[in-house]
Amino acid sequence: MKITVFGVGFVGSALVRELNSRRHDVIAVSRHPGADVPSGVVAVSGSVHDRGFLQEVTAGANVLVSALPAGTGSNALDVSSAVLLSAAEAVGARLGVVGGSAVLPLVEGGPPQAGTPGFPAWLIPRAQAHQRTLDLLRSAPEHLDWFYLVPAAEFGPHQPGVRTGLYRTSSTAQVTDEDGRSTLGVEDYAIAFADEIDSPKTHRTWLAVGY
Repeated sequence: MKITVFGVGFVGSALVRELNSRRHDVIAVSRHPGADVPSGVVAVSGSVHDRGFLQEVTAGANVLVSALPAGTGSNALDVSSAVLLSAAEAVGARLGVVGGSAVLPLVEGGPPQAGTPGFPAWLIPRAQAHQRTLDLLRSAPEHLDWFYLVPAAEFGPHQPGVRTGLYRTSSTAQVTDEDGRSTLGVEDYAIAFADEIDSPKTHRTWLAVGY
């Protein structure tokens, strides 16, 4: 498939590597030139808000991937997601979005993690951006297919983990182990994301991933 990945940071770069290893035709889009990508991947720099650029990098795409940060202002995730939704509709592509765990409950039936006592105040704007994005996706026209893949609560550059090839999923809450921890390495997240692209099972909803 032809896949355009927007955002080549911690998660995006792992997605690009995984998709490239599966012999997909990958375009990696970043806001700044010089993104480090594997051989065979086309790296380009530009903004999703540049209409001509966006049309060029999404032409003929089967899947668009947003690995963009929560951001603020015109770079807020819900703003960029609205643009990518329109782009996906224009070319008939599926949209996959790297989600945020704070919008999900830790246990089925519980409140979103962002609404629990002790949730860090500095993370609230990020969680709100992800919630707005999820709301936006849900309001998309029914013919437009998307998925929002949510990594574990303990996930990020501070603990990249090691590749195991294993993961579990949940459609009701974050994935936790027997000790109640929600963890995941970035390469295994990329595997789960690529698996969803290769064998679509999640349509117009979110799916949580963890160990």
